[in-house]
Amino acid sequence: MQYRTHLTTSLAISLPLMGATGTLSIGSIGALALGTVFPDIDEPHSWIGSRTRGVSDVIHLIFGHRGLTHSLVGLILAFLTVLLMATLTSFNLMTGMYFVIGYGLHLIEDSFSKSGVKWLLPLTDKSFQFGNGFYYTTGGFIENLILLGSVVILVIEIQALDFGAFSLPTFSIPDVVTNLFAKVQNMLGA
Repeated sequence: MQYRTHLTTSLAISLPLMGATGTLSIGSIGALALGTVFPDIDEPHSWIGSRTRGVSDVIHLIFGHRGLTHSLVGLILAFLTVLLMATLTSFNLMTGMYFVIGYGLHLIEDSFSKSGVKWLLPLTDKSFQFGNGFYYTTGGFIENLILLGSVVILVIEIQALDFGAFSLPTFSIPDVVTNLFAKVQNMLGA
C-alpha cells in the first residue's frame, strides 16, 4: 500500500477515536501519521525510506522489505520504545500510543495486500493474508478505491468535527457533498 493510502485509511479509522477521547491534536495526528508510515523504513524507495537513506538501506540489507519491521516483534519494539521514552523523559505517552496505533494499522492494512504480512517473524517466515481472497496490489485499482473511500470518510469526519465535539452525526451524503462543493466554490471565489 502506498503511503498516502496508509495515511488516509489510518486517519479515517483513528479520527473518531481521537475525537471521542478528547485526544485530537496536531501531536496525536502527527504521531499517528509517523507510526503509519514507519514500518516502510525497511524499503529505501518508500516515502519514509527515501527520507532516511542510510538507515533505511541498512535495515533493508539486514531484514529486507516486509521483514522484521512488518511483524509483531517490530510492533512490540515500537511500543516498548514509546513506553521507555515516556518513562525516562517528558514525552507524552498518549501521543506515543498514537504512533503505536498507526504502526499497528499499517501492519493490518498490509495484511490485506496480495503479499500479506509475516506477523510471526522470526519464528516463522509464513505470510498471513487477511480478506478471504479479497486483496489489493500496491498501486492497483482496489488500492485506489480504498484511497478514494478513505478520503470520502475523512471529509465526512472532518465536517462532523466542525460542529463541536465528535459524535456520529446524522447527515445525508448528498447534503455533505453539496456543502463540500459550496465550500470549494466559495474558496475559489465563484
